[in-house]
Amino acid sequence: MVVVYLVVFWLMQAAAQVLFKYGTVVPGKYTLFFILGNLPGASSILLLMQLYKIMNPNLALALGTGGGFLACQIALAIIFRSSLSVPQYASIVAIAAGMFGFTLFNRSGS
Repeated sequence: MVVVYLVVFWLMQAAAQVLFKYGTVVPGKYTLFFILGNLPGASSILLLMQLYKIMNPNLALALGTGGGFLACQIALAIIFRSSLSVPQYASIVAIAAGMFGFTLFNRSGS
């Protein structure tokens, strides 16, 4: 269930950021997209709270926010065709490696 919560959290975070970005490019729709973006964005925190209950909270936060950040970056790059530089791709790999390391060296066993 942890994996499902994480993936859904990441997708909801990415959806929120895409909606916020649309709010900045669609004339006269800032408030609408702000509200729409907060629906998945704010409600995704409920999933993070569930993760806090069932796993080490430091690990939940690292995986949740790290994966959410990566999902947002990738979604924005794909949907808005914003090209990433080589150092940005390297940073994505570094963050993913950090998430893996954080999981691998988790002391609580949760």
